[in-house]
Amino acid sequence: MNKILMAIAGSTLLLSAVAEAVPWCHRGTIVQIANVSWSEAQILANYTGSIPGGVSDPQYYITAMATNNYANTFAGGGGGFGGYSVPGSGQVSVHPYAPYTYTNMVGPGYYFTSQGIKFKLNKCYTIPPMTHHKELQRFEPDVGGIIFEPYSEIKNIEYFWLPNENDKRK
Repeated sequence: MNKILMAIAGSTLLLSAVAEAVPWCHRGTIVQIANVSWSEAQILANYTGSIPGGVSDPQYYITAMATNNYANTFAGGGGGFGGYSVPGSGQVSVHPYAPYTYTNMVGPGYYFTSQGIKFKLNKCYTIPPMTHHKELQRFEPDVGGIIFEPYSEIKNIEYFWLPNENDKRK
């Protein structure tokens, strides 16, 4: 009986690891929908509720919850693309980038809401990216700029989505 329970527990752990392996918005399009800068008054205006017991840094908690509350107002939608499904479609993620004491905290008490917050909101859309994404080590303007190559699947999208008089699939 113990061997069966151990096998079930082991397979459950493996399955949960596989389920977590797909990143947010995998094979979708992430679009920056806002670049926001808030003062302390705006942080407090977007925070609702009370601080639960056991929170070691209430200032950080208030700011994190306020930005997430604001991001949730933009959640939903995400679009459909003919049955094409993307994990996290319609969800919005918060990416704070300033002040330094908020983004690089090493312990409680280093960030204060009076410092404000700057953050970006990224939204996941179901529509797959239409071009290859290239990481550049450096940009050389005299070479002719950045060259974009369309995915080879774009022709398949045209084939499946654009009607054709000679199409026998109707």
